[in-house]
Amino acid sequence: MPDPHPPEGEDFPRIRAKRPALWLLLIPALLYCAAPVVANSIEPRVFGIPFLLAWIIGATIVSPIIIWVVSRLDPVFKEGAVEPLPVDDEAEGAR
Repeated sequence: MPDPHPPEGEDFPRIRAKRPALWLLLIPALLYCAAPVVANSIEPRVFGIPFLLAWIIGATIVSPIIIWVVSRLDPVFKEGAVEPLPVDDEAEGAR
């Protein structure tokens, strides 16, 4: 794991790549937000539980899978680089 705080004077490369895969992270949020609109019904029952509960259980199962896929598609993750954070920029300015 790379050191998030490089020594003084060392050039610290930052990856500012386009990361379109991060848009896929909206899918879990949309699944949960759409539940009251799309799945707000008791019938049909799925494995004996109301449809709304089945929808939420399905969204809970699908969400970590999507997050895992996004992490594998992200170029920053592939490079093993440190994620650039605005806090790092502020800390460099204070030196």
